[in-house]
Amino acid sequence: MMKETWLFVVSLAGMAVSAAALMLLIPSLFDSGEQGDFWGIGVLACLAVVFAVGMLYWRPSTSSSEGG
Repeated sequence: MMKETWLFVVSLAGMAVSAAALMLLIPSLFDSGEQGDFWGIGVLACLAVVFAVGMLYWRPSTSSSEGG
């Protein structure tokens, strides 16, 4: 149980970091003078999706049987 919670937290942090970096790089695609780094943006987008799927897979259970 503790391993799944740890993996969930790592997936959450990874998704937050990769999505934030992706949002910062998106405006560079629309600059008129420069060629965008499509590989970097694509890799960050794939990482964000992988971490999001990991979060869904390793999410902690929400059973409320502890209350009595």
